[in-house]
Amino acid sequence: MLCFEVWRNGEKLTTAGVSEAGVLSFILSWVGKEPNASSTAASSAGTIPGIHCQVGGIEGITHVDWYETDQLKVGDELRVRLISPIHQFAPKCHPAAIRIGSASSPHERSDMRDHGQ
Repeated sequence: MLCFEVWRNGEKLTTAGVSEAGVLSFILSWVGKEPNASSTAASSAGTIPGIHCQVGGIEGITHVDWYETDQLKVGDELRVRLISPIHQFAPKCHPAAIRIGSASSPHERSDMRDHGQ
């Protein structure tokens, strides 16, 4: 099985993998809607406005998540390593039906972290 091992600043966040058929994704996105948004984001001393990182996928017809955050800062280093582990790593949340959009803002979901594996 192919898995994504995801690290942030040297700390292992999660190992994500799905069974033989599915989708596995690591998405890092930034959206700047205001004038000078990129300059504002680049000079931010704290969390970058509009940044979002998600590790998730689809198992069969079910959307699954392992990690999600909008708490990234300039200088953070994200690393994704492709691995083939001996055992499977389950998502750290209850699977939900595939969703399209959300009214709530993204947030760090510590219940999905997988520090020990």
